Amino acid sequence: MSKITDYRIVLSQTPKVSELRAACFLREKIKLVCGKKLPLVSDTEPPEPLEIVVGETGREALDGVEIARTRDGVWEYVMLKKGERLYLLGLGAPPAAEPPYNTAYRKLDDGATGTVMAAYHFVEDILHYQFVYADLEEFPESPDLEMPKEYEYRFTRAALEAQRPKPIKGAALYSLNTVARLEWNVGSFIIKTRAGKLIVIDGGHMGDLPRLVECLKSISGEEVPTVTAWLFSHLHDDHHGAYLRLVRDGEWRGKVIVKDVYHHFLPREFYTDISKEASAHFGPEHDAIMSSDKTFGATLHTVRTGERISVDEIDFDVLHVPDISFGKQMNVNDTSVVYKMTYDKGQTMMFLGDAEWIGSNDLVENHANELKSDVVQVGHHGCGSCSDECYRLIGAKAYIWQCGERFWYQDCSEGLNTHNVGLIRYRTMMKRFGIKDENVYVTLGDIDSLPLPIPIH
Repeated sequence: MSKITDYRIVLSQTPKVSELRAACFLREKIKLVCGKKLPLVSDTEPPEPLEIVVGETGREALDGVEIARTRDGVWEYVMLKKGERLYLLGLGAPPAAEPPYNTAYRKLDDGATGTVMAAYHFVEDILHYQFVYADLEEFPESPDLEMPKEYEYRFTRAALEAQRPKPIKGAALYSLNTVARLEWNVGSFIIKTRAGKLIVIDGGHMGDLPRLVECLKSISGEEVPTVTAWLFSHLHDDHHGAYLRLVRDGEWRGKVIVKDVYHHFLPREFYTDISKEASAHFGPEHDAIMSSDKTFGATLHTVRTGERISVDEIDFDVLHVPDISFGKQMNVNDTSVVYKMTYDKGQTMMFLGDAEWIGSNDLVENHANELKSDVVQVGHHGCGSCSDECYRLIGAKAYIWQCGERFWYQDCSEGLNTHNVGLIRYRTMMKRFGIKDENVYVTLGDIDSLPLPIPIH
């Protein structure tokens, strides 16, 4: 196999800004890890076998690589080897017309964001460098690192929809990524007891429902799986959308049986009139879920602080529910119910949902002695909500983090860490707390399939 230092990087003669960013990022990190600055050439140069091709170039026709680029593919990308040549290809297309410049906050969109994400994946998966921790950890030095003999990776909706959890005998927890909105986050867990009963927490966007159902079928081995308990955190689409579609859409109602639904949704008027993000669209969503006992046959339970939900050897203790007296101070995230799971009277895991400052303050001030947990679901996808003190009291040794690539890399099409909504602070916090990299389960491009109890290294 050839060393990475034997390669050169190829760009279009007229690259998009994001393609140039991706190439320069690769060049810099390869120099850092492997010790050599690779040549950067245009695709007008005669081809050579050892090339890393970044973005849309004439090399695709040379190797018979056929890629359809569309506006919907902005966050999708493909990485594949053709012979010795490695392609990093974003599947997005630029907008048909440049939008008018009417605000300093308009974001760059040249359609090639996926190419940047491919470069990030190359550095993490091939160079084995977790560059998001660059300010906190030493970088690897691997001058003799070889390019993989074969390589193919697809971050596309089609590839994500085809994913299924890895089979695990006995109890397990599955952390699901989104297939519906690749530029966004998701809240979706499936838990299986030793006896095979299924628990869902939230479930994800409406568009995530088809794969969620397929995952439930795969885990249960049943054509029509039964969910014994479906637990909700709050009324945002990336958390409740799949269930909402299940109860609204007649096509899906017979695909899953749901026995019991647990929630603490506030009265309808909180969402439509009182909340800091009050909107009329919440009304029909609230109505559909709250009437799903009649339309869908599930039994609805409004949980209260101090209650326990038990399914076989798994217990969920309700630590926090929203208080309507704080209604005008809360957005919908801060209505999240916080559950503490205990597996078989042993390992504990905190599910924070999207709890923000009011929820975090309640946990710290009124439940400090109950917070200690072995594992924590990072609240609000890491978007700077729960306080460091809350996480310190939880004291978890393992973190499960569901988020989209745009958020994990804090890149909203204008560079690493240019979209700061809190994840930088949380990544730093984990390092300050001494959390090992192997105990951070970031659910990005794949489903995390974990046995219970969750391994902690």
